[in-house]
Amino acid sequence: MIVVSISAENVLKYSSLELSDFPEEGIIAVSGQNESGKSSIGETICFALFGRTYSFGPDTPEKIICWGQRRCTADLVFAVADGSQYQISRFLDNSGHHSARLCRVDEPENPIASGVQAVGAAMQQLLGYDYDEFIESFYLAQREITTPHRNSQAVKTMAGLTTFERVTSDVQREITEEQAEIEEAEAEIVAINARLEELNVEEGYFQGLEAEHKALVQEQKETDQLVLALGMAATAYEENVPRLEAAYRGRRSIGILCLLLTLGLLLSSYFAITSDDEGFMWEQLCVFSALSLIVAVGGLLIMKSRIEGLSEAPVNLARRLMTLQMGSTALPECSSSRSTDREKMADSGGGSFKERSEFTGIYAAIAEYAAEPDEARELVDQELYQLHEQSQIRCDKIERLSEAISKEQVRVIQANELIQSRKTEQQKIVEHRHQIAVKTLAVELLIGAETTLSQRFNRDLRELVGHTLPLFTSGRYEHLKIDEELNVQVFSNQKRDFTALDEVSSGTQRQIMLAVRLALSQKLVDSAMTGRQFIFLDEPFAFFDAERTLSTLAVLPQLSDEITQIWLIAQDFPAGSQLDRHIECAREYVSLSAATMIPNESAEA
Repeated sequence: MIVVSISAENVLKYSSLELSDFPEEGIIAVSGQNESGKSSIGETICFALFGRTYSFGPDTPEKIICWGQRRCTADLVFAVADGSQYQISRFLDNSGHHSARLCRVDEPENPIASGVQAVGAAMQQLLGYDYDEFIESFYLAQREITTPHRNSQAVKTMAGLTTFERVTSDVQREITEEQAEIEEAEAEIVAINARLEELNVEEGYFQGLEAEHKALVQEQKETDQLVLALGMAATAYEENVPRLEAAYRGRRSIGILCLLLTLGLLLSSYFAITSDDEGFMWEQLCVFSALSLIVAVGGLLIMKSRIEGLSEAPVNLARRLMTLQMGSTALPECSSSRSTDREKMADSGGGSFKERSEFTGIYAAIAEYAAEPDEARELVDQELYQLHEQSQIRCDKIERLSEAISKEQVRVIQANELIQSRKTEQQKIVEHRHQIAVKTLAVELLIGAETTLSQRFNRDLRELVGHTLPLFTSGRYEHLKIDEELNVQVFSNQKRDFTALDEVSSGTQRQIMLAVRLALSQKLVDSAMTGRQFIFLDEPFAFFDAERTLSTLAVLPQLSDEITQIWLIAQDFPAGSQLDRHIECAREYVSLSAATMIPNESAEA
């Protein structure tokens, strides 16, 4: 960046400041007595660029305003590497209102940025450096030239460490966040374990409840089927008693008919054989008797099948009743009346039933249709009543089990969710620990890179100073040592060893530190920007004699191809000084321009 012009009102000493037509290369000298306003020019440039000065920090901006005035303005035109010119304008009043505007000189109606923060960000992007770096490199305020501090942000930027430190800081912050995430996950696991312990879900308990519930439901289903089947068997028993009696009567009638038909067949056959005259009639009668007998035998078989079919119902009922009774009490003995009934039934044809030796007592009577329907119904009702009571007890238990299963299911779901959450938190811990390991390694690599860059920066700085120092000291001092803390030692030919700065004269110290300052400026140019740059040195020759001042003025323009516009402030310059522009200040001047210098009336008085 090269300063093209500066215009200001009510900034520091000057009510009006109008300076322009600065050479892009060479020395711009500003001279004058103490309190003549020399430093105000540099601080005006600093205020225009960054909204603050070295003398007055950001907390007291109103001190920049000229004494007795309420506001101030500053406009600076500067050129960048591609030759484009920009104008930055600032306004400040004693109430703290601060505004800024940045635009191209050829497009004043289209500002690039407006507002203090927006302009600051745009200037950082445009120039390649900010206020702190500017103060540490291109702007030497009226103060002692000291050894630069290695931890200053400007020096870190020059060394190329800023990005590494920012990344390192971000990674370390991320490591801290990862550790906090681990602690949070561990605390969550402790809470989950406490809740699991509170739930106290026993392994297999829920499955046991379900198995028991399933078994009871199956029993109830079987009982319901048994009740239905028992009712149907009882109904069939009641309905089949008269049917069976009818079947027995029908079988007896068909049996008698078969006997008669057999006799008729025998007689007709006999007469058909022995008779000569009417043999044909007896043959027909014989055929008719045979056919009738066949039909009768068929009917007898049908009746037998019907009787056997009807006998299944009492056997089924007896078997179901006996099964139920054996599951609860001993079987009752058969009474004499039941035995008599059974004998009567046998006498009337009961001998054709299947063997029923498996039944005893009343169950045998039911199996042989010897029990009265009312007796069978009474026994069935007793069993149905017991089944109903058992069903009621079972249903109550099923209902309680259902409630217990529902509650336990909720508990199991909660426990499973907690266990899954615990697994998730444990996986988070594994991932966070992996990230910490990776990022810790990254920090180690970054710190190693920072060390390498710092060492390279020290070496480059030493080489740059080694180039400029002989020019400043007429070859008396050529070699420097700059340690990691940027402490400077100079090689003394007289002592044949490196010596600290406090062992050389104050003028030599200033020359050495000026060489270091210019080397820092060159490093900032090399690392952060392109194009030509101005530098502002306020009273760099305070301890120089005329000879040292002249030699320094002669070599300054030769030190760098990039730092071409050199602003120098001094009370006076020796005769024979090679200056490309000379601005003279005086205590009585409150307005300063290229054409006129208005004196301060109070100073004249």
